[in-house]
Amino acid sequence: MPESLYENLPVPDLSPDGRRQVRMAKWTRYGDAQAAWLAEHDLGAPPEVRARLHELVAGGAFGYHFEPENVLGSFSQWTTQRHGWTPDPELGILTENVLQGIWLGVEVFTQPGDGVVISTPIYPPFLDISPSTARRQVEWPMYRDDQGWHNDLDGLESLLAGDPGIRLMVLCHPHNPTGVVFTEAELARIVALATQHNVKIISDEIHGDLVHPGAKHIPMLTIPGAEACTVTLASGVKTFGFGGIKCAVAQTANENLLENLQSVSAKLLGGGANRMGAEATVAAWDNGQSWVDELKLILDANRHCLVDRLAAELPRVRVHLPQATFLGWLDFSAYSPDDRTDKWLLRHTGIAGQDGENFGAQGANHVRFTFGVAPELLNQMIDQMVEGLPGI
Repeated sequence: MPESLYENLPVPDLSPDGRRQVRMAKWTRYGDAQAAWLAEHDLGAPPEVRARLHELVAGGAFGYHFEPENVLGSFSQWTTQRHGWTPDPELGILTENVLQGIWLGVEVFTQPGDGVVISTPIYPPFLDISPSTARRQVEWPMYRDDQGWHNDLDGLESLLAGDPGIRLMVLCHPHNPTGVVFTEAELARIVALATQHNVKIISDEIHGDLVHPGAKHIPMLTIPGAEACTVTLASGVKTFGFGGIKCAVAQTANENLLENLQSVSAKLLGGGANRMGAEATVAAWDNGQSWVDELKLILDANRHCLVDRLAAELPRVRVHLPQATFLGWLDFSAYSPDDRTDKWLLRHTGIAGQDGENFGAQGANHVRFTFGVAPELLNQMIDQMVEGLPGI
């Protein structure tokens, strides 16, 4: 890459006004409101990503290409360095995004009428699996106590034992919206239960790079026995802030599962990742180590700021410190919102969050709040909640 191109690369304006200027959905959907509704951070992307995309545009690299061939190798190197897991690039395929990988797994591992387990509250698209595929939605509810949200492994065992029609579990690992991270013991038990009941696992690990101090992301495919039943899905879009370009990985650890995935024509998958998505992902995974380390310092400080300030200044808002992600799961039940909670919050504070009921029944009176912003903006958002809510 020419040195002059890198040196002269424009620096993006990551402020709300700058994001609106380039028509980012997060900052335009609700006008001038402070945007906290979309699971996308506003802390930019590594300069190597911007430089590579700038070079491609400057060179008119808009034709056919073979760049996706490099993505799986970069993914393997990245996960080796970050998570101590070295997947075989020959046992993975590319998809446009993680959701496409989920629907692919549903297609190849289940039949209409089969049960698909999801852990609620859950990232809203997971709730679309059943109505869009004629599969049965089987909810595995999380539970909450004074320490936070938890996975009910005994409940999962009962579900699988009582419903032999369950053929698939779709896990959000780490979990969106609660920020909970599975422990190694929990993952081992899930794999054992899946093996016992002949259930496949789709493990969405899109937030796996964003686990905070005190917890550790353990890739599902490092758990003994998981290779026979698990497909892991991953992408750089949450870590590196480029959700608008398409590239994701569906990784297996054995040829049988790979053949299952490949039984669906690549033509039905949109041809996989596009040029810009593939190049951005490779540039990020090949060069982003120190950048992600700095990103995680900001997010760690932000999560503590959010939780600590709410505890001190708005104690009626119930929130637990997330172990991962840049998402806070805020409970406004004490205020008895008189409308959908996101609309209520927007009306009183000027903050646009994601309504909790979109995540299932357990999300009533909740809002998912994205804290992946500059610290000064986060404090401004908290100030608006403090000013807008106490008298309600």
